[in-house]
Amino acid sequence: MLRNFPFCIMSVNITRIVIQALREERLSRECNRRQQVIAVLNDLYAGAFLQLYRVWKWQHKTIADSGLLLKELELSAKKKPKRLLKSLEVYVSRSAAAHGRQPPSSPSPGAELGFTGLSDLRDGVWGE
Repeated sequence: MLRNFPFCIMSVNITRIVIQALREERLSRECNRRQQVIAVLNDLYAGAFLQLYRVWKWQHKTIADSGLLLKELELSAKKKPKRLLKSLEVYVSRSAAAHGRQPPSSPSPGAELGFTGLSDLRDGVWGE
């Protein structure tokens, strides 16, 4: 059981980490490969949260460890986002197989968004 897990605070921090990775164009290659932006962001968020959960649970972390864990997670999201995305994919596939289901394969809601870089979000989607 996870005790005293700061879910809301971690959620806000992981959102910040994912947005920062996007702003620094660390996700451009994956967004282009999939021809999706929102789906990549969602998957990176979920992958980052999964990684945090695993470390928190298996290493018996506490709130005192959260700052260091978030720094490590931020480095991982910026330097190795594909690793986080792959770990989520493996987790979802294994979970689906364990429950006798097919893993999701349909396009996500962000599938219609093309992405060449951050300027696309400024000029188009977000209207900044």
